[in-house]
Amino acid sequence: MTLSKVAAEKHGWSIAAVALAIVIGMQFPLIWQRSIHWDEFFHYSQLHQLANGTLTRPLQTLHTRMFGWVLDIPGNGIDHTIIIRFAMFGFELLAAASIAGIAARFTDRVTGLICAAAYISGGFVFQHGFSFRADPMAAGLLMASLWLLLSSRMRWPAIFAVGLMLGTSAMITIKIILFAPAFAGVAWLRWKEEGKSLQWIYRLAGAGLVTVATFALLYFFHSSGLGVNSDAAARTVISTSAEKMFILGIPPYLIYALKQVLLAPVLAAVIVIFPGSLLRSSFSLDQRIALAGLFAPLFTLFFYHNTAPYYYAFMLPPVVAACSIVIADLRRKFGTWLVAGLFAVTALMLWSKESAEPIRNQRTLMAAAEKMFPQKVAYIDFCAFLGEFPKANNFMTPWGIELYKAGIVPDIRTLLATKVVPLVMDNDPMFTRLLTTDEPALEFKPEDAAAMRATYIHLWGPYWIAGGKFAGGSKVDAFEIRVPGPYTVKDSELVIDGKTYAAGDVVQLDRGTYQVSTIERDARLVWGDNIKVPDQPAPTESFWTPF
Repeated sequence: MTLSKVAAEKHGWSIAAVALAIVIGMQFPLIWQRSIHWDEFFHYSQLHQLANGTLTRPLQTLHTRMFGWVLDIPGNGIDHTIIIRFAMFGFELLAAASIAGIAARFTDRVTGLICAAAYISGGFVFQHGFSFRADPMAAGLLMASLWLLLSSRMRWPAIFAVGLMLGTSAMITIKIILFAPAFAGVAWLRWKEEGKSLQWIYRLAGAGLVTVATFALLYFFHSSGLGVNSDAAARTVISTSAEKMFILGIPPYLIYALKQVLLAPVLAAVIVIFPGSLLRSSFSLDQRIALAGLFAPLFTLFFYHNTAPYYYAFMLPPVVAACSIVIADLRRKFGTWLVAGLFAVTALMLWSKESAEPIRNQRTLMAAAEKMFPQKVAYIDFCAFLGEFPKANNFMTPWGIELYKAGIVPDIRTLLATKVVPLVMDNDPMFTRLLTTDEPALEFKPEDAAAMRATYIHLWGPYWIAGGKFAGGSKVDAFEIRVPGPYTVKDSELVIDGKTYAAGDVVQLDRGTYQVSTIERDARLVWGDNIKVPDQPAPTESFWTPF
């Protein structure tokens, strides 16, 4: 390499490194400024399930072992999730570093750095790459495994490292199978580079054995500390995941692929260009096979079920690494400054649209619940917003709703008949429609919808409490109590089964039907012993950052 080329390489490396640093620097504050996503609330609630002995699922819950220590740190669920996000950010950086390494294997180091910037600035990755989910963890470990497989001779240290990372990834999420084409392509290339060596096959087999052993050991130690029927829960996870993992027809989240294009148009263009670049390239057939395998996870958008925005942080790393050949071509045509700068500008545009208001509203709502219910009552909601409180119903994603309607998880009436569930949080349009309108609540079984509408009244903000409202006059209502416990008479006197109670009185009521009437004015019966709601009004703005 001539001195001029060395200087140009160093200059390009500096440009790419600055662009990458800018992208990382703009994403970093989002760790504590972006609102907690509903899936993060659910994952956090599982930490408490493990701590209190109610977690039964041994698969796809390894994060509870990895981050259970966070519960010993002062703070609430939002504070704890932000702490875990720093670890997720580390996994994202591991994926980015692996992208750079793999890309450099096919192109050069400068292109590798730009590829890392392209990934982190990549629309939904910029917004969700640090989220407390399985995606960042699995993506980081899988990409590091690919990098080792591609760049090492697979001696024993590498064999153990790859096996440990793959076995751990399998415990984190079963969707690691979607990376199979990437691993197959890289393994093929390395086998051919090793002269079709039988020893190379033995080394791959050794990594496979370490993977299986790692998975088995993690499963044993994790499941042995869970609640009863953990093996049955594992079988349920496998069977339901198998049924819903792949789909025929139009994927339910395909619309988000269009939004991803709008959020990261430069990366989208690079991806579109890749097939033509691969066909025109001077790479060997084996290299093309490896690059095609790395690119293949992109097509999971058309047959994998759960391709919501956070999925892109998992799916895109090998795709971006493959697209290094396109980015290298663009550098030669337009220069490193322009190509690297475009990805930095993409991150800047995404960063400029972020707002810290939703997470402030989340803090207000969580603090209100903790103040009103210091005893941490059971509740019903969409996602497990109140992680420290025992959530009574299942996670009501579209998949969760299907499980609920199929009877695989308990219905609401069963929950109300067997548990004391005084609280409902309206944190999704399905609950708003159920609790504030007479419109059909299609996400709920009709009998459950009727029971909830007859059981809960508005308390404060998005919180609804077991109770009833009674119009003034002498009319006697037959009122069914589905949530036993203390009830406070509010606003005016109430007559319950012939006995008069003044406003402020607390009466203990068991499940059953009571004859309730007012004397003159409207009155309420509210679960709890004179619960004091916050003096300040509830936030009127959204407490979610929408997709």
